[in-house]
Amino acid sequence: MKTYLKLINPTVAVLVLLLCFWAATFDEWHFKPSGIFAGGIPTYFVAKGLFCSSALILIGKIVSLMSEKSEK
Repeated sequence: MKTYLKLINPTVAVLVLLLCFWAATFDEWHFKPSGIFAGGIPTYFVAKGLFCSSALILIGKIVSLMSEKSEK
């Protein structure tokens, strides 16, 4: 469990964030970062990536704190 919380969970969070940024900035294999600020679907992907990656990190921290507390 500790390996998951220290290594795999942050890696998955970074991968989710990168995937969402990739989906927001690429349009048919062309790089268009202006789509993020224009609104619509690219902005949704950025917001979803930020929310999901931060939720993964926070839940991992909460679970690690609860497991340390239960061990004592």
